[in-house]
Amino acid sequence: MRARDGTHYRTCSLCEAMCGLELTVEADRVTTVRGDDDDPFSRGYMCPKGPAIAALHDDPDRLRQPLRRTADGWQTIGWDEALDEAAGRIDALQRAHGKHAIAFYLGNPTVHNLGSMLFAPQLLRALGSRHRYSATSVDQLPQMLASYLMYGHQLLLPVPDVDRTQHMIIVGANPLVSNGSIMSAPDMKRRLHEIQARGGKVVVLDPRRTETAALADEHVFVRPGSDAWLLLAMAHVLFDERLVRLGRLEAMVRNLDGLRSAVRGFAPERVAEATGVDASTVRRLTRELAASSAGVV
Repeated sequence: MRARDGTHYRTCSLCEAMCGLELTVEADRVTTVRGDDDDPFSRGYMCPKGPAIAALHDDPDRLRQPLRRTADGWQTIGWDEALDEAAGRIDALQRAHGKHAIAFYLGNPTVHNLGSMLFAPQLLRALGSRHRYSATSVDQLPQMLASYLMYGHQLLLPVPDVDRTQHMIIVGANPLVSNGSIMSAPDMKRRLHEIQARGGKVVVLDPRRTETAALADEHVFVRPGSDAWLLLAMAHVLFDERLVRLGRLEAMVRNLDGLRSAVRGFAPERVAEATGVDASTVRRLTRELAASSAGVV
């Protein structure tokens, strides 16, 4: 299908930031790629992957039709033949070795393709293999598990309102590099600077001096693998110093007493050696978070 010459507006499908793009098409080729200034989400921003879309589309090595490996090299075949051959080989493997002999991986751009969203789950169910991998399983599975346990479904991910946040604590993440993954927030550098410009604070808890840590107002070095201890200590301080004020959220919270009991033994002094963060710093971080009008961890 030939693209109409002129300017077209699309979203970048290479990651969940979904930055708005302004594409100029001439003679069925994309000649320029710019950030869409009127996109309410990305506001003209795009990362280096955006301008590369045209080169990816026109790359001479791009796979454009099914190929079969033969003794003489690659042979072009039709889609029906390719699908039949793939299905036959999968069926033979599962008959010989069981249904779990097949593994599959779904990448992040899958969610930007309507066909993949509609039919990939049906294919996976038909295959019946337990070996399922995705951007989730290699990237943010702990967040999915926490959401499942707290809210009843793994996709009910709490997304911080970055543009109205006054105090942001970033734990074990590097959004300047990940493009705000899970937050779906393009141009995180600008957004974090805007928190600071309106009088807010950005704190990073990380063993490494990441790109985000270098931008933050404060970088707290925590020993690798001890994040949970530090967060338990902060929760302890919230209860111990009576800083918990649920307000309108009280009706949405259950078993707060259970959490209070669970963190009772994790005083900052007790976890200081394990985390490498002294008790006074933990207490100060917690008090600052609690005092903020719009804080997020």
